[in-house]
Amino acid sequence: MEASLSKPDNAYPICFHNGNFVSWEEAVIHANCLSMRYALSVFEGIRLYRQPDIDELKPFALEAHVDRLVRSLDLMLLPDPGSNQIDSIIKDLVIKNQIIEDTYIRVAVNTINFGELASPPTPSLTVTATKMGRKRWLAQGKKMKVSISKWQRTAELAFPSAAKNISNYAGPRLALQEAIAAGYDSTILINHEGYLCEAPTAALFIIQDEEVVTPPLSEGILPSITRKTILQLCELLGIRATERRLRPADAYLADEAFLCGTGIEIAPIASFDGHSLKKMAESPITNKICQAYFQLVRGEITRL
Repeated sequence: MEASLSKPDNAYPICFHNGNFVSWEEAVIHANCLSMRYALSVFEGIRLYRQPDIDELKPFALEAHVDRLVRSLDLMLLPDPGSNQIDSIIKDLVIKNQIIEDTYIRVAVNTINFGELASPPTPSLTVTATKMGRKRWLAQGKKMKVSISKWQRTAELAFPSAAKNISNYAGPRLALQEAIAAGYDSTILINHEGYLCEAPTAALFIIQDEEVVTPPLSEGILPSITRKTILQLCELLGIRATERRLRPADAYLADEAFLCGTGIEIAPIASFDGHSLKKMAESPITNKICQAYFQLVRGEITRL
């Protein structure tokens, strides 16, 4: 059965692809190119947020996302096809698609030439826009049931965790599918020493005795921009926050916990492996951080 290339209902019709603005259906690459054969593709997700006071959309942490894209290209030994154009491309997409609401921008660099594994890469830049408001955790006030997975995050000497390359998500997808089949909403991967890392597409924070804790980058996690923002917000709010290694038992005994990332934003957690968190009902610190996060992305907090 052939997959449809028809535009999804939540996708905007105009994309930037390989140097031109084209329709969604035209933003394609060949099935035999190096991106498809060997997963030579890095990407970024960027949120556009409406700024109420000035009635316009602004990308949150754009410079940080572009910098991370460039770092991913460097780690994957891929040329930069024009990351300095991303700001202007996004502005043009907003105009061409008449975007007026919170939106998810996906920036991807695909290797579009044919060849073998060691062939010199020809990169191509694609930028798409998709309607994306709050996920159900915030939109409906729900809390996640999360498992601790037996699956491990890829060791640093096997693949650089800081590279936001599509191959980095194949293993976590297996962990997520297994968790969903068992009745969970998400899962936390561990590293080769048994310490907690992150969810398949989000960073982990737990809160114990009014201290916010997240695993350090040395545990093999992606250098999440939202994670860094949360740590900065905690400092601004006067909340104790630190990076340290976490065992599964630390998650089970937490008062509160949440996942965070560009797409998911902030998702409160109710339980780990069926262990309900003590303050999951009221989640006072999570709610305080969440409120400050949206003040920041909407321009009500202007400096960190």
